[in-house]
Amino acid sequence: MCKTILLDDAFQHRAVQPGLNIMLTEYRRPFTDDFLLPSGRLREWRSAYRRADLIVVSKCPEGMSLEERDRMLKKIRPFPHQRVFFSSYAYGQPYYLLNPAYAGALTRETDVLLVTGIAHADYLAQHLEPRVGSVTHIEYEDHHYFEETELFQIQNRFKNLESGRKLILTTEKDAMRLELHRSRIMELQLPIFVLPVEVRFLFGSGPEFDQAVKEFLIHFKI
Repeated sequence: MCKTILLDDAFQHRAVQPGLNIMLTEYRRPFTDDFLLPSGRLREWRSAYRRADLIVVSKCPEGMSLEERDRMLKKIRPFPHQRVFFSSYAYGQPYYLLNPAYAGALTRETDVLLVTGIAHADYLAQHLEPRVGSVTHIEYEDHHYFEETELFQIQNRFKNLESGRKLILTTEKDAMRLELHRSRIMELQLPIFVLPVEVRFLFGSGPEFDQAVKEFLIHFKI
């Protein structure tokens, strides 16, 4: 028996009556500084944030200070019923797409061809730039499904990297779509590595977030 339904990107689906609204806003692109489409990226007025129960400021700097947190809180101006959390991405060690047991290494001597089909991949590129020799970015639209012809284009861009130590890097979301072309990737001998990522809550607030969700589930009644 299904007791919980989790919807992604459903904040504007007003026909849906959610029990708990969790709203995400990016640290570098907060809704407080944004505008309605087509001038900005908002699908409704900023004031709609009052419907959120939990607000998560995502993609924050890992070393975010308390002063910066307080500055963001003043911009958001949460209502009494709202709790605000701050999170960042933590990247792990890359693994080979065709054999996850084989790990790769990113060093200052490694030149990276970054292939992404996700929204706002600049956060990832900025993470890589100080950690590797160079980053060449092939960026597709969000939710992009790769064509076989594009694999040949990726191969050509990779060959043109004048480096003795280089690899192709992609995200876990893109890896699922690239995996559909496994045989062609093997044929072209593309060294595609996948960069794992996890979300970490800052200021030790992870347990508080988990508890907020658990409390809702425990006390929810139809």
